[in-house]
Amino acid sequence: MKNIELYRLLKIPNEVEKLLVDYENSRNIHVSGEIINKILKREQWDEGIKELEGLLSDDNDGIKILWELLNIAKDYSYMEYKRRKIPDDIFAATMKFCTRFLYEYYNIFHTWKFTWAWWFPRQISLNEYRIEALEYEFIDKDNREIAIHIPSDADLRKESVASSIKAFNIFRNKYYPEWKDISMTCETWMLMPELKELLGDDSNIVLFQNLFETDYIDYEATWYMDWIFPGVNKIDGELPDGTALQRNLKKYLLEGRKFGIAKGHLK
Repeated sequence: MKNIELYRLLKIPNEVEKLLVDYENSRNIHVSGEIINKILKREQWDEGIKELEGLLSDDNDGIKILWELLNIAKDYSYMEYKRRKIPDDIFAATMKFCTRFLYEYYNIFHTWKFTWAWWFPRQISLNEYRIEALEYEFIDKDNREIAIHIPSDADLRKESVASSIKAFNIFRNKYYPEWKDISMTCETWMLMPELKELLGDDSNIVLFQNLFETDYIDYEATWYMDWIFPGVNKIDGELPDGTALQRNLKKYLLEGRKFGIAKGHLK
């Protein structure tokens, strides 16, 4: 596969595709195998990304590091998918992670920028896959878990979530049978119990959280703001209120009440 073929497969925006091609034509660095190997190992992801960033100058829009990571996805990840006989449509759906965040940044700030290089090693190293509506990350630490992630474009209707989980179980049993009995977890603002008050019991988000048993709640965590109020970090009267969730949560927060992040495991 050529780089341009990968961009087309992932439906990279035309403007970003041009920037990637321009960088490739003027590229004058060498990324060592040592750095690539770090990016492919969970315990060394952060170090590998920092070393790669150190090789790149004036990469304010993240296009250079996006090219480098997509190049690894082309040379390593795609070939590894082929070797394991994982279908191309799962490869494309998984790697479109970067496409989704390019568009999300553009929709907020009206310029193209890639800011998620720190997360991309999960997909590149075949630790995370998108199966239908949801993403699933194999976390191989002392306490193994399969973390469910919720893409911003996920269809959270009950049928869609059930279909995704069923499809993932089939995928896991075929390609990762040794993970069959590992707990599936989710850490997100969508598991916060206050959402029943804010959205009602019939909300798709509330129906999703009902699938999980809550393990802990962190009322000090604030990164829910990035998802519910994109591009806004300050809690005041200027918070957006374009959706029912934004309106209800804005009122809730301005009353001085706490919100946060919860983690649970699939029942």
